[in-house]
Amino acid sequence: MLNATQLADHFHKSMFTIAFAGNTILPAGTYQAPYIHNIHSVHYIVRGKGYYVMNKVKYELEAGSVMLFVPETTFEWWISDEEDVEIYHIRFDYHLCYKEKQEWIIQPATSWLAPLRGRLMTVRPAEIRRCFDMVFQQWKGYDPISQYRCNLAFRELWLSLIHQIYDQQYSSDADSVIGFTCQYIADHYQSPLTVEQLAKMAGLSEGYYSRQFKRLTGLSPKDYIIRLRVKKAKDLLACSGLTMTYISELVGYDDEFYFSRVFKRITGMTPSSYAKLSRKL
Repeated sequence: MLNATQLADHFHKSMFTIAFAGNTILPAGTYQAPYIHNIHSVHYIVRGKGYYVMNKVKYELEAGSVMLFVPETTFEWWISDEEDVEIYHIRFDYHLCYKEKQEWIIQPATSWLAPLRGRLMTVRPAEIRRCFDMVFQQWKGYDPISQYRCNLAFRELWLSLIHQIYDQQYSSDADSVIGFTCQYIADHYQSPLTVEQLAKMAGLSEGYYSRQFKRLTGLSPKDYIIRLRVKKAKDLLACSGLTMTYISELVGYDDEFYFSRVFKRITGMTPSSYAKLSRKL
């Protein structure tokens, strides 16, 4: 998969020619037999359900998704019997055109976009739809100014896609490092832990780390640590005769009374009450 930086560099060097921009309804219950799609195209699914099959790979149509075609793609589609599918679709050609060591380079783009063929899920579908609609509206004007604006709108569309690919890749990287810190918390819950320390370990700002941590786990880092410590404490209270002071130290609390307050806030009972109840069961 191309990363956003590679994609941005490629399109920075590209000259586009838009062959067609349209807004089309694919009727419910219809089927298109396989044919060879011979031009670069990009579709935006506005609404409806069905399937695209591109080079024998089946993609479910979802509102907000973007479908990218490259030349020599074998293409067929089915539309659900339940409702029509509405799409924006843009057909385009392009060449690489850039200056290198004082010399202009012009060459066909060939199959450079092939790794992106298929479905691109969007993070902000309304933004992408606005870009498709802008290309479509400008395409309808045949004067040179409208066509120039159409090309600018098309480049803005690609810029939005690049940003969203970057956001998805950055989010994926963040998920990986946050997963690492979750494992670190599990291995070191007895030790003093701070959000600042964990964010530095992840290489993220404290605010961004906290937001992504909650997106991934459903809890803030602080609450995640607290609930893990309480869970470990419940295990110890249920099956050991250790003192409350020692158990609180084992789960990362130097102050037994603070530990008791935290435990009661999470479980609704004091540690000693929980221990008595557990041993009766």
